[in-house]
Amino acid sequence: MVMEISTGEEGRLAALNRMTAALVTPIETLDHILELARISIAPMVAISIVDRNAEIVLAARGINYKRVERDRSVAALCIDAGEPIAIEDVAADPRCANLERSPSGTTMGSCLGVPLQTPDGYVIGTLLMMDNGPRRFGEREVTLASHLAHLVMSELASHQPSEIDYLTGALTRSSFRTEVDREYARALRYDRPATLIFVDIDGFHRVNSAFGAEIADEVLKSVANRAAECLRTTDRLGRLGGEEFGMLLPETMAYEASQCAERLREEIGGLRFRFSGKVISVTASFGIAPFDARLGSPIQWFAQADIALYESKKAGRNCVSFAALPKDTGALSEETDPIQPPGLH
Repeated sequence: MVMEISTGEEGRLAALNRMTAALVTPIETLDHILELARISIAPMVAISIVDRNAEIVLAARGINYKRVERDRSVAALCIDAGEPIAIEDVAADPRCANLERSPSGTTMGSCLGVPLQTPDGYVIGTLLMMDNGPRRFGEREVTLASHLAHLVMSELASHQPSEIDYLTGALTRSSFRTEVDREYARALRYDRPATLIFVDIDGFHRVNSAFGAEIADEVLKSVANRAAECLRTTDRLGRLGGEEFGMLLPETMAYEASQCAERLREEIGGLRFRFSGKVISVTASFGIAPFDARLGSPIQWFAQADIALYESKKAGRNCVSFAALPKDTGALSEETDPIQPPGLH
């Protein structure tokens, strides 16, 4: 499917991935912020993020807030506006005509939404305060809510790991390598499946040379966002360098990983970028290396994925290749990363 890219949205999603990369467990401080908002502003409050398709609640008080599709989410109004939105009567406001007004089974009578904004200007979510009936939110309440939203972002930033690539929101190469080392040891010890996928954007250097760093960065963000959306919470995405990414899939057989890779390959091929009146498209090559106990080290597992990627490049790019276990598993060095084949990355 061909999909026109909104570069601002891709940057926003990359910022969202970066800010929420470490949110595997609830942040206790967010509950304290919500309690203050509930006491001071409205009886029902929630902190939510908005991804490509839905509003997802990180924490809530006074309401059992459920997941809401993005096109029906009140919080998405803040994403579009980029500033606080006060709705005195949700039922009567035309902006809310097609939105979900009972996200917890309790009808939302009025609401105040304040955007959660990153330092680089992207709105990733909303601090939402709701009341059962119509009411007006005064300037003092809007100011207080804005301060609380700033506190929320400070808390998210304090939990953001330093091992995250700032541009794409993926793990850095070194931190991704650490995850691969950990998964190798786990899979070896418990005899469990796992698969490593390498992804390389075809002809990326030509895009960079012809259109400049700005459009090249948008391509990187878009590919990273699509890859992250393909993964489960237990999977890991890393930026290995330049235009190359790694995907680590624990508890995944090779054929399952290939299905993931094929879906992502098709999605990337369907992306369209507009620049100076021209339409730009890219493709990507994939190398798949299933875990095998005969591999002597995580380095060799890493090398197998790289060899498989090299095979995709040799085959003409824009395809998926599998690694074959080498006959001599001791041939690769234990000390350094595998050397990239020249001229193909």
